[in-house]
Amino acid sequence: MPKAHKTEGRKKSDITLISHFMKPPTIRQLHQAREILLANTAAGIALIRYPERVIVETNPTFAALLGYDSREEVIGKSPSFLYFDSTEDQRMLDTARHILDTGQGSLRDVHVLRKDGQDLYLDISGQRLEGEDPGHPVIVWTAIDVTERHRLAQEISEQALLDPLTRLPNRRFLETQMERDMARASRNEKLLAVCVLDLDGFKPVNDTYGHEAGDEVLVAVARRLSDTIRKSDFVARWGGDEFLLLIEELANLEDLTVVLEKVEEAIHAPVTLASGESVQVGVSMGVAIYPFEEVETPDHFLRLADHALYESKEHKEDRNRSWAFFGEPLPRKRTTAQRLLQEVGLVVWYQPILDNRARKVVGVEALARLREENGKLWYPAEFLPQLQNPDLFTLSKKVMDQALADLPLLEAQGWSLWVSVNVDPHSISDACVQWVREVVAQGGIDPSRIILEILEGSNFFEQQNAFEHLLELKNLGFRLALDDVGSAYSSLLRLKDLPIDEIKLDQGFVRTLEREPKDLHFAQAVLELAANLRMDLVVEGVETDDILDAVTVLGVPFLQGYTIAKPIPLAELIEFLRHTPFHHRKHPTSVLGLYAKQLSHHGILKKTIQQNSRL
Repeated sequence: MPKAHKTEGRKKSDITLISHFMKPPTIRQLHQAREILLANTAAGIALIRYPERVIVETNPTFAALLGYDSREEVIGKSPSFLYFDSTEDQRMLDTARHILDTGQGSLRDVHVLRKDGQDLYLDISGQRLEGEDPGHPVIVWTAIDVTERHRLAQEISEQALLDPLTRLPNRRFLETQMERDMARASRNEKLLAVCVLDLDGFKPVNDTYGHEAGDEVLVAVARRLSDTIRKSDFVARWGGDEFLLLIEELANLEDLTVVLEKVEEAIHAPVTLASGESVQVGVSMGVAIYPFEEVETPDHFLRLADHALYESKEHKEDRNRSWAFFGEPLPRKRTTAQRLLQEVGLVVWYQPILDNRARKVVGVEALARLREENGKLWYPAEFLPQLQNPDLFTLSKKVMDQALADLPLLEAQGWSLWVSVNVDPHSISDACVQWVREVVAQGGIDPSRIILEILEGSNFFEQQNAFEHLLELKNLGFRLALDDVGSAYSSLLRLKDLPIDEIKLDQGFVRTLEREPKDLHFAQAVLELAANLRMDLVVEGVETDDILDAVTVLGVPFLQGYTIAKPIPLAELIEFLRHTPFHHRKHPTSVLGLYAKQLSHHGILKKTIQQNSRL
């Protein structure tokens, strides 16, 4: 019994002790426990009250996570000041609304800024506190630092989306970016330009200094492009020595030109290699503009820019800028000849054409010369290689204008001459027909006194609309001549079909007659052909008295060459017409003339024999 009493005594004491500790904690004890819990947790915790959106409480970890020395530095403030930008702030606000409606929610990779400006990425979850004032609910936010995880994920993403050498976005990144930019351009009603860049002279750097030097150049160009373009623009490495720019928010083409000029200047600057050598590369650029060009996909957009790049590279030698716009002609550098033609360098000289039967000058050929400021003259052999097709059309028009101004002056002196003007075959077009119409409409001169000389030997006469254009010109009253006949054969085959009034024999057959008398056979054949087709024949290249004697014996009606007169300015032409008589004289007067006479008689005899078999 004593033991039992002893045992019961201990149990009673234990029960008393346990019940002492199982008493409900006081409010003060609960606050102390919460403080201990909040202070020792590895997560940052913050209580934010809504709709004021004010931080009412945090644990020390939350403040330390953000780089603050104490909780007091953040308590009482709106959390908006923590977020990297307004987009992140809006994400958090949307999540808070969701939590207030449903009770809980979370968000990954929230970008915030520490007090020292360093980037911080947090996974954040929130839970609405129950039992709070419904008009001022509180959300308990828990934040965990995931900056390292974000960095690793970003590195993995960069390996897939960035070029490993230049660290610029690659093709895969570009495709997504272009879709976004095209949509934004449509939405904002702004222009978007895609520009494909190709480095000129990059291969010689690789071949001379090695591929490592080439990589140095690519890295330098990538850095310069990134530094040059605006913050709103985008640069990517397209592959090899090609880069690509997306230039956004353009109000007009002038804004784009400013960017392209800066890019051109940046790339052209010398690059100093690690070896100490200095190298320099150029650039060709092709540009397409959205929505000027109707494109539906980024790939189509890129193909247009690539087409423009091809045009730019094709004309590296004569372009006056490094970029070409798709669908627009590339401006070229003006050569000296082009500058003289466009300004005041054109002068027109005239070479007389002799009617060998009437022994008088009946026409002139208007020939272009270009004069420099110092008085130096350029002859066609010098300036024609520097002119493009549009320049040749301009040349013909300017020569025509001058000739139409000079003919009335000659007429006032008593010489009613016709004038021939050379027209490049490429210029025979709708524009040419319209120009001739305007000349006729101005009046003042009979169109039949104007001969348009078209050069044989081009593919012009093979074009489907060539005949229609020639017919239109003839119907307007102008006469047409085929120049340099014999320099090719294609036009000769179709001569009977063309609305031609005059044939001009290529002077290559005439100038060499003294060395190659047999060429008289060709001259005689063309003479007969012209007579049978009822066309006038003008023989050029009559350079000596012997040649003059020979073609006169053959009966060529119109002659042109140095023996008649050299090309001369208008004032000298007037003096020439006044003081140079052309008397009839008996032919032949030379051995070449005798050969021509024998050839002519032989031709007559041969025809007679062919017509009468008994002879």
